[in-house]
Amino acid sequence: MRLHLIRVIVLTAAATFALVPQRLCAAPDVALQMTVDVVVPAAGQPVQFTITASNIGTDAANGVQVTDRLPAALRIPPGMAAFPSTGTYDAATGVWSIGSLASGARATLVIPAIVAATTQPPCSVNVAEVSLARDADATNDRAVAAVKASVTNQCADLAIVSSGGNVHGCDYSFELKYWVTVSNAGPDDAHEVYLDMTQSAEIVPRLRFVSNQCDGLRCTFATLPAGASVTVDAKSGNLDFNNRKYVTFSFAVSGSETDYATANNQRVDNIFIPTTPSCNYYDDSDDSDGGCFIATAAYGSVLEPRVAALRQFRDQYLERTGLGRAFIRLYYRHSPPVAAVIAEHEWLRFLVRMLLTPLVLTIAFPLRALLLAGLMAGTLLARAGRQAERRSG
Repeated sequence: MRLHLIRVIVLTAAATFALVPQRLCAAPDVALQMTVDVVVPAAGQPVQFTITASNIGTDAANGVQVTDRLPAALRIPPGMAAFPSTGTYDAATGVWSIGSLASGARATLVIPAIVAATTQPPCSVNVAEVSLARDADATNDRAVAAVKASVTNQCADLAIVSSGGNVHGCDYSFELKYWVTVSNAGPDDAHEVYLDMTQSAEIVPRLRFVSNQCDGLRCTFATLPAGASVTVDAKSGNLDFNNRKYVTFSFAVSGSETDYATANNQRVDNIFIPTTPSCNYYDDSDDSDGGCFIATAAYGSVLEPRVAALRQFRDQYLERTGLGRAFIRLYYRHSPPVAAVIAEHEWLRFLVRMLLTPLVLTIAFPLRALLLAGLMAGTLLARAGRQAERRSG
């Protein structure tokens, strides 16, 4: 019996492995680092950027490319060239083609530069990013270093990296709860950082940030270190709408330091507000795109590919049957309070993502899911057959 149980576990694990995409099973991990030898150069003084790509994963990394194109204010001095220890570097495109990196191996690229601008800007930030299809950790795929006009200049890259919200149902008097995550991609710490929120036409009553660093529609952070991020929460007063609505929220982040990449300082979200008196979160006569509350809370955005996959499954399969439509109505009536709790706790968001993974993988890889079901069914039938033989014997 014990041997048979082990066999069942092994077969189930093997089938589950077949269901998981191969990119999740590989473990190369290319990490980038960058330094500059002279942070504040004198007029005409060349500087030297050193970019290091290290494979700190357990598997070899193949087809590694790093993109590092000098910012507009800098250029490679005439008569000089970048020097890669491995592979080739194209100064026109900024692509460093490394090729393969064995586990534990590293490669370096040295780029000489000189200020090309007539007036040197406060911050000339060089950014390197690695491209690897099967990289195990995306958090170390970017490296930055800055050349500054003065020692007093500080260079930051403030960004609104994610946001999302849910309308809590009847049990919560239809409060809207929202969260926003702000980051600083460096290379320097940011100070006196402000996050501001506005809404279209002031539709949602008493909307405000509720985190400790916030007051009304503004959050203030004394310091946001380079590479750090912070998440703050917002909520509304009670909602009372006779018709379902879409509300537009706008967020903007700013700081006292020079922000060398301002395109990511703003974010605009459109959120669905249901008809509150009936507590009906889903109307199958309307083909508008209702939110997947629990999945959105777990993954952080309605645009996240796994949320989109679940929404597509709802639209293409569940909506086409009476039982499926009944399930959708039940889900949209009772899921917002659950989603609200999930959104407020990172460990719950992680747990729900793990619980949703088999469903998402089944939707994305139906043939592998069928294989898993077949193996499990075959194992159970074989077990039942052996037990019948023992009883008859």
